[in-house]
Amino acid sequence: MSQRLTVAAIAIPILILIVFLGPVWLVGLTVGLASGCCAWEFLRCTEKDAKSRLHIYAAASAVLIPFLTSIQGVGQYAIPIVLFFLFAALFVELMLTFRQRRTMEFETVAMVLLAGGVIPILLSSLVRLDMRSCGSVYAFLPYVAAFSSDAGAYFIGMAFGKHKLAPYVSPRKTVEGSAGGFVSAIVLMLLYGLVLRALNYQVNLAVMAVYGFLGSFAGQLGDLSFSAVKRLYGVKDYGDLLPGHGGMMDRMDSMVWVAPVIEMLCLWVPAISK
Repeated sequence: MSQRLTVAAIAIPILILIVFLGPVWLVGLTVGLASGCCAWEFLRCTEKDAKSRLHIYAAASAVLIPFLTSIQGVGQYAIPIVLFFLFAALFVELMLTFRQRRTMEFETVAMVLLAGGVIPILLSSLVRLDMRSCGSVYAFLPYVAAFSSDAGAYFIGMAFGKHKLAPYVSPRKTVEGSAGGFVSAIVLMLLYGLVLRALNYQVNLAVMAVYGFLGSFAGQLGDLSFSAVKRLYGVKDYGDLLPGHGGMMDRMDSMVWVAPVIEMLCLWVPAISK
């Protein structure tokens, strides 16, 4: 518990400084480094026997995609090239293994493409939000939704949790914790909206509440989905990079779902304007 709180107390202020004061390229680099860590940890869990260079391909692609997204006018051309080279490298590796006694399993190709391509593209929503009008305040929305939902579910679940939510996927999650996550995300999103109003932004609080509810829903699905992967491969955590939290993938699993959901909501029903 103390390690979890200490890491949060250090990481959250740094994150706020980067999102609100840093240039877009720094946001892209930060998301890229986190995405690269996620790719490495994910493959260490799912493809631990694969050649290390496959992990490097995925991690490099995962770093580049969010970073290139942050460069105006470059990402739309460069990202397909990065994906092409990842795709080509994997299929060349697959074909070359036919000269050996044991061929590469296609599951390995799919997992590397997921870790190095799909996950970083979804996380790149964090960067695209920062590139729109009122970028920083929009870019912080997924963090508010994901982290408040996670914290609410964790603490309410510890205090009041009695009924298992998904015992075969994540035995420690409870219905009470899930409800606490929804309430926490909605309340924190409304508080964030009130802070923005005090800073002279026009904020639709009803829409902010919807962001909180759907953000929490996406975050809990993300948490459960990546917990299911851990159960399949018999591991407790993806890594140990963040004491008390596990690995970067354990911290960002919900964000893989939350970030694109919040981006879509902001495109369809924007809640904040100057």
